[in-house]
Amino acid sequence: MAYQLELPDIGEGVVEAEVVKWLVAEGDLVAEDQPLVEVMTDKATVVIPSPRRGRLVRRFWQEGQIARVHSPLLELEVEEEEGAVPAQAPAPAPSRPPRPAPSAAQATILATAITPASPAPPPGRKALAAPAVRALARELGIELGAVAGTGPGGRVTKADLEARQAGARITAVTGPAAAGADERIPLRGLRRKIAEKMALSKRTAAHFTFVEQCDATELARVKAGMAAAAQAEGVKLTFLPFVVKAVVAALQAHPRLNAALDEAAGEIVLKKHWDIGIASATEGGLLVPVVRGAERRSLLDLAREIERLSGEARAGKARPADQGGSTFTITSLGALGGLFATPVLNHPEVGILGVHRIRPTPVVRDGQVVVRDVLHLSVTSDHRVVDGHEAAAFCYEVIRYLEDPNLLFMRMV
Repeated sequence: MAYQLELPDIGEGVVEAEVVKWLVAEGDLVAEDQPLVEVMTDKATVVIPSPRRGRLVRRFWQEGQIARVHSPLLELEVEEEEGAVPAQAPAPAPSRPPRPAPSAAQATILATAITPASPAPPPGRKALAAPAVRALARELGIELGAVAGTGPGGRVTKADLEARQAGARITAVTGPAAAGADERIPLRGLRRKIAEKMALSKRTAAHFTFVEQCDATELARVKAGMAAAAQAEGVKLTFLPFVVKAVVAALQAHPRLNAALDEAAGEIVLKKHWDIGIASATEGGLLVPVVRGAERRSLLDLAREIERLSGEARAGKARPADQGGSTFTITSLGALGGLFATPVLNHPEVGILGVHRIRPTPVVRDGQVVVRDVLHLSVTSDHRVVDGHEAAAFCYEVIRYLEDPNLLFMRMV
């Protein structure tokens, strides 16, 4: 008997998901609870298991396509159960209902932060789009009929145009590539989400970056003195917990950097909580897990939480509860360091801090050239909300706490 497995309601307002990877092929025999397909929503990546034993006879979607909630994902040929009704066959109500598609709780959550987009349709089709979107398409020189819409009913949105403009509709090359031929990689999943979000950030916010040096000599001394005690607690102490504490203190003094701009309401929303995003490089791309309630955490607690979040992100096991909703983001280039960079805002936030490698640097102190441990900090803010002098004042407040860690200790909880 034919059994159709639908895309389950994953919850939290999700109405569609991108089919990222099929884990079984048509014709395969599958066991109950065997992973079948990996799908991505704007909340999480989910692996959907099989609720029944049987043979996979049809996959309704290709990788990279978008499936709506409650639409069929695949069809299994299963042994007929007593009282069951074949798929699409009109009949009286069964005495025992068929097993439902797996719920979100039954699915295995692996990672986060993917916004789906449909594969490119053929040019020339009639596209659904609002007048403002049509005007933007004309401005960008984009044919609406060639853009896959991710809005309700396939409607083309501004984000779709941004993704198109960023080259987000790259198609895969089928078959082996000829010698010297260009390789084309489908822009899907996390990488597509990053492309769309970065384009949205650059289009909507007026980016302004301020860079300054920080003398981290005393900070390095204090951290080195605390490392052994932290290790005894099972925690590897890095500079990042100190930076988070300094950032929270500076945000409390300069609340406009802990804000978002509600364009629809014409309001600046000052956040009264301090949830700090920590940009983390993973094999699939950049994720931003969030340290919730950073203002209430000690250095040791911050170190534990940052280590947990970063480790889960790198292992591909980041949880939806740890993603999204940050009020300010810190991005660190770690060992790569660099002199400085100009970070892109994590939309819809209005501030982000770039932290670079601490390195011995000759500086002038009291008329003498001495070698100090110098750290460059880059503060990018949305100039629509934050004026340049306020971004600079925020940066100097962060530097004040990092150059004199005793000031941080006075604020410890």
